[in-house]
Amino acid sequence: MKEDVAKDPDYDVVIIGGGISGVYTAWRLIMADNINAPFLKGSKDKKLRIALFEGSDRIGGRLLSARAPGFPHMNCEIGGMRYVSSQKLVSALIENELKLPRHEQDVDEPINIVYTRGHRIRSYQLSDPDVLPYNLSDEESEWLKQGNTGSDLIGWAVEKLFPKVKDLSGDDLEKYLQEATLDDIPLYHHGFWNILAKVMSNEAYQLAKTTVGYDSLGMNANAVNSIAEYFNFTPTVKYYLMNDGYDSVPWTLQKQFESAGGEVHLNSWLQAFEEATLADGSTGVELSVKNGKGQSSVTARAIVLAMPKRSMELLQQKGPVLDPVRAPHVRFMMNSVEPVDLYKIFLAYEYPWWEKTFVKAGRSLTDLPLRQCYYWGVEGREPGGDPENKNSMIMAYNDMSNSEFWGGLRDSPLGPGNTIEWPLPGNSKIKNLRAKSKAFERKPMPHAHKDEQDEWGVRLKKNWESHPAPHKMAMEMHRQLMEMHNIPDAPEPLEAAYMDWSDDPYGGAVHFWNSGYKTWEILEEMTRPVEDFPCFICGEAYSTNQTWVEGALQTAEIVLQKHFKLVEPKWLNK
Repeated sequence: MKEDVAKDPDYDVVIIGGGISGVYTAWRLIMADNINAPFLKGSKDKKLRIALFEGSDRIGGRLLSARAPGFPHMNCEIGGMRYVSSQKLVSALIENELKLPRHEQDVDEPINIVYTRGHRIRSYQLSDPDVLPYNLSDEESEWLKQGNTGSDLIGWAVEKLFPKVKDLSGDDLEKYLQEATLDDIPLYHHGFWNILAKVMSNEAYQLAKTTVGYDSLGMNANAVNSIAEYFNFTPTVKYYLMNDGYDSVPWTLQKQFESAGGEVHLNSWLQAFEEATLADGSTGVELSVKNGKGQSSVTARAIVLAMPKRSMELLQQKGPVLDPVRAPHVRFMMNSVEPVDLYKIFLAYEYPWWEKTFVKAGRSLTDLPLRQCYYWGVEGREPGGDPENKNSMIMAYNDMSNSEFWGGLRDSPLGPGNTIEWPLPGNSKIKNLRAKSKAFERKPMPHAHKDEQDEWGVRLKKNWESHPAPHKMAMEMHRQLMEMHNIPDAPEPLEAAYMDWSDDPYGGAVHFWNSGYKTWEILEEMTRPVEDFPCFICGEAYSTNQTWVEGALQTAEIVLQKHFKLVEPKWLNK
């Protein structure tokens, strides 16, 4: 322990990470009327001094809304894009408290395309085994003929193993799965793919994975959490997009946080943190922070790490929490989750050429590396849009090995004439340092001069311009789109943007629990990993709602209610 620090801290609470869990935690703390956390008793101010430190130049984290030239009424979601009606925390925050405008998203339309194994069918045909290019068993074929679809085969397989799951949901479902066994082994020790293989053919598994749209939903993650994730999405669930972009949620929270007296420090990278003895004799935290002015020391009564796994790995592995010798159990818990790659690529065209195939909304599916194709929209059909503006946007959305395919279309960091982009602090690995790629050769978009330049518009435009797609990546996606839609003469794209969420400091877009861990226990323990030290951890990674903003808010609320002693927000049950 450092004995030479004996002064009043710079802040009561420092939050590290400006993603949704970080800015939400900061907002909830600054708005709280009374906080009775024991480690904050020494604070002399009625209003807590709270600061948020973010390494990048923006608040939002893995939410990344963007607006392309010529699309003044359309926002693209290069990061997390939506929430669902069954998610209580995020729904209540957006609808009851912040009252931000949103609209329902079209996802699966019967007329949309499924292009797999070189065969092109429509979504309404997914219940017809005679047209599917898969060698299914007689039992699997008969089940499909009852009106079920290929993606439903996962649920069918799980129900064969655990018939009770179809009658359970929410907490009841999770408790049942936590206590369940298979072959006399606790279910949490099983991988999801392993148990599916017991009751479904590999052909059925491949069909299900293709038509679910995400390879990761069939990966060998912890069976308890994978089953809960799958069965908590009922047919009545609705998907919602934010009118002003999903980034409008953290941006609104940031504004309210700063208006209430909170501080936001951008371009400020946490390097390491240690314990410190404060003037009143209590144990606090000393942080080493690097920004454009150099390295500085900051002290606080408590620290909240609102960071994914990889971001914590990039910190100097020392101190009472991250030192693997002093706190081996923390490393054990960190390794209970695995980051998952997700890739999004947006292409803009002068008109929606894909509508020649009678598709207009929702998504089409393929086993090509682009995997999911979302018909994002036509500017002239957006509320307030100019009907003469036919500018159109399409999105490819893929994960895991398909993300590796697109990553291969980025230039090598060691190639001739290439320069490494911003080296990150800490223990950044060379494999994650990317070279500047030759950007897509953007062409003038029609109606671009009509773009709005309000506050949101400027920020959204910057996000688009900051994420140019490499030329060869955009053109390969264009080629696959033409193959998928069977249109060989589609016009070339005029704009392109993308994000590879496997890059540091994220390490992945989302996380999945590994098998062999009691995830419901780690969920709680990870929020304060060292009992006698005021360090708290929140975020999507260690939640039971992984891959969603809901998970980030879930762990933030555990930190806030269990450790900071805040009461449940009033807006939650309106």
